[in-house]
Amino acid sequence: MCEDKRSKRFALVPFCLLSQAFQAQGIVKHEWSSTIKPIVQKLIDNDINIIQMPCPESSFGGYGKSLVRKPLNIEGYENEEYRAHCQKLCDYVIDMIVPMLNNGYKILTIMSINKSPSCSNGFVHTDEGGLIEKKGIFFDELTKRLKEKNIDIPIIGINKKDITEAMQMLDELILCDEKKI
Repeated sequence: MCEDKRSKRFALVPFCLLSQAFQAQGIVKHEWSSTIKPIVQKLIDNDINIIQMPCPESSFGGYGKSLVRKPLNIEGYENEEYRAHCQKLCDYVIDMIVPMLNNGYKILTIMSINKSPSCSNGFVHTDEGGLIEKKGIFFDELTKRLKEKNIDIPIIGINKKDITEAMQMLDELILCDEKKI
C-alpha cells in the first residue's frame, strides 16, 4: 500500500491573488511577478495547498460585468444586499474549513489584500480620499463567522506595494508549523 504523501497544510487566498484580471479596472499597478509571485512561490515551495476563496465583488455583479467594473471604495459596497452576498460566500468558506480542521488538516493562514473594500483585514479607502481602520466587508463577515465557530486562523494582510511584511509573517508561520511537525 502506498503512503499518502499529500500535504495537509493549506492557505486560503483572495480570488484576485491568483487572478488579477478580476480586480476592478485600474487597480493592478504593480507587476504580478514582483508582488504576488513570491508569495505564491513560497506556498508552493513549502507544500502548502492554495485555496482560492470566492471573489465577492466579481460574483456580486455577475462575472461578465466584473471584468469591466470600476473601482469603488468601502462606501460603494456598504449596503445590505452586498453584505448578504458576502455572508453567503463566507458560509461557503466556513463550510469548507470546518470539515478540513475536523479531519486533521491545517489551515496555516488566510490571506487578505490590504485596502480592499471587500478583502482587507485592516484599512480601507474611503470616498473622502483617505484610509480608515476598518475591515473590508467580506473579511468583516469572515472573521465574525470564524469567531462564532471558535476557529483561530492567522490572517496575513498583503500590501501589494511592498510584500516584505507579508513574506516575513508567512515565513514565521511556516517555521512555527514545521517545529510542531
